[in-house]
Amino acid sequence: APLAALRPAEHAGVTTRRGRIRLGIGVLAVVAGSALLAVGAAQANLLLALPGGALSFLGFLLCAGLFVPALVTGVGRLASPLGVPGKLAAVNAVRNPARTTATATALLVGVTLVSMMMAGAQTSRTAFDDALAQNYPVDLAVQLEGGEDPDAVSTLQALEGVDAVVQPMPVGRTTDEAGGQTVYSLSAADAEAVLRSETAYPQDGEVVMPDGTAVTELEVAGSSTTRLLPVKEAESRTIVPLITPATAEQLGQLEATDTGGVLWLKLDDSLGTGEIMQLRTSVVDALGVSEYLVSGAALERATFNQIIDVLLLVVTALLAVAVLIALIGVANTLSLSVLERTRESALLRALGLTRGQLRGMLAVEAVLIAGVAALIGIVLGMLYGWLGAQSALGMVAVVTPSFPWLQLAGVLVVATAAGLAASVLPARRAARLSPVQGLAVED
Repeated sequence: APLAALRPAEHAGVTTRRGRIRLGIGVLAVVAGSALLAVGAAQANLLLALPGGALSFLGFLLCAGLFVPALVTGVGRLASPLGVPGKLAAVNAVRNPARTTATATALLVGVTLVSMMMAGAQTSRTAFDDALAQNYPVDLAVQLEGGEDPDAVSTLQALEGVDAVVQPMPVGRTTDEAGGQTVYSLSAADAEAVLRSETAYPQDGEVVMPDGTAVTELEVAGSSTTRLLPVKEAESRTIVPLITPATAEQLGQLEATDTGGVLWLKLDDSLGTGEIMQLRTSVVDALGVSEYLVSGAALERATFNQIIDVLLLVVTALLAVAVLIALIGVANTLSLSVLERTRESALLRALGLTRGQLRGMLAVEAVLIAGVAALIGIVLGMLYGWLGAQSALGMVAVVTPSFPWLQLAGVLVVATAAGLAASVLPARRAARLSPVQGLAVED
């Protein structure tokens, strides 16, 4: 009979030969894949990490039948306060372990993929922000053409989204072998107002130089004297040489016409990608400079965020597919369960279980399966997302795990709600059948 054929004669558990073989292959895949993934992450080698992640995930799927029913049983204890319906739902959810595993696995794949992309995107965004804060100590830097503009600071300060504007003053030049660089004066208050990296703050009696400066001391020439100043390397390759106003007074300031001016802007942290790009256009229009003369961390961050936002849009579509899988898979599992347990359900009704309690029992059963699958998928997705970001970006930035907890909680809620929605039709069918008709059904 079709219904009998749908009942697996043997569950692939550890007590069966088939289960032991599957467990051995799965464990081997998990160990080998995890080792390859770890090496790829440590060496920032995506070509190693990618196959390692795929192999380890395949191993988890092969072993799913060994831990998914156990987890459903464990989480099912939380349903005990619901009374008889909750206790029965916990038992019924693992009555057919193979079917429960297959249903949970289908949802687990989608949730893992979605969570991996979310965690990877958030970790990458954090890594990029930290790297940009070091390499680009200011949000926006504007090179003025044709010398300094005395009205430029007030003009930019009036733009919406600009928190602070400072204009470092050219006060001298270095006398190194490369021909020298313009040295600027920046006060402690101005440095704190616009610089994102504290390593770029100048102190009296020293000169701040870009990262990678090969010397520990540099001669800085002003209009009246030259001094040998110790070098303080900033965690940035784009910072200009900086000294404090007190140090500049000892050198004698150069004339402002000796070099072009520069403006540094700090932007409101709440600005989005589109607002930052629009602000760049406003700066160009307000000062009449070319677009290539406006640079900084904010523009680089906006570019990276645009790419990440597109990836997250794809993730949203994948989440919709995962929800559809949950609806179909859980609905099929519960429908088969209702057909198999027709007489049992009728007997429970005859013993006093109400229609509402019967529907609640099936709803809890669906939530247990979908919830456990979503939890496993989120944990795996967080791990794969972090290690994937480390493998891809480890060579260019310091990658620390950063997770979008609110979004991941949303994935859990959506997956669980999908399982709950999938229980509506099977529960309605089971509740509509009278106890007398159910007891008359032959298996």
